[in-house]
Amino acid sequence: MRFSDKAIVLQAVRHGDRQSIVKLYTRGHGFFTVIASPSRSSGAKIRQSSLMPLTLLDIVATLRQNRELHRLSEASCYYVHDNLGSSIVKLGIAQFINELLLKTLREQQGNVPLFDFVETTLTYLNDADRDFVNTHLYFLRELSVYLGFEPHNNCSSGTPFFDCREGAFSGMALPFPLGLPGPDSALFSRSLRSNLLREEISRQERQLLLEAWLAYYALHVPGFGEMRSLDVLREISEAMRS
Repeated sequence: MRFSDKAIVLQAVRHGDRQSIVKLYTRGHGFFTVIASPSRSSGAKIRQSSLMPLTLLDIVATLRQNRELHRLSEASCYYVHDNLGSSIVKLGIAQFINELLLKTLREQQGNVPLFDFVETTLTYLNDADRDFVNTHLYFLRELSVYLGFEPHNNCSSGTPFFDCREGAFSGMALPFPLGLPGPDSALFSRSLRSNLLREEISRQERQLLLEAWLAYYALHVPGFGEMRSLDVLREISEAMRS
């Protein structure tokens, strides 16, 4: 079945001399993998540059029945991330988001609100001149809603400890990564109700929240494993003064 759709490139790996295996997340058809024949020619239907991770594309593809690998016929970029390279912080956050999407997006059916959320976040990260240093934390929080395991913010004097297994606050402290200690739980609760994109938080708080969210995802996403891009974000966090 031949169709047109919007897509986000998640990964492209060379396959032979002239082809690439490309993982896409599309607006109408969800996650799937295609084989493509990109070219550097100006008239090519698929340019090599259009298969860079997180590129936003208009595509024409063919779904092949009972196949894991489909065919990409045409691809054109409809939004250019022309400002990501202006900031090492933006590049680090983009790399983190890319890896997170590869680990979590598996559904093979369309989810328009989820696609639009990812697209909006990427364009925000590219366009923002300020208030973008917490974008990865905002993305982790909001993505958990779309994936169906949003934490319940029931923090109170009787339930001051966040339980990463249950996704809610309880009266019993659990060792990390099964749960968060009292001060970290209070910070996590605050982050769940705040405008994270504009929240003023310290370098240390940013790192604590990142570690907490990754522990939470590891318990709720099968095979989540370690984030290779985490070291990049840690280095960026250390270099920042806010």
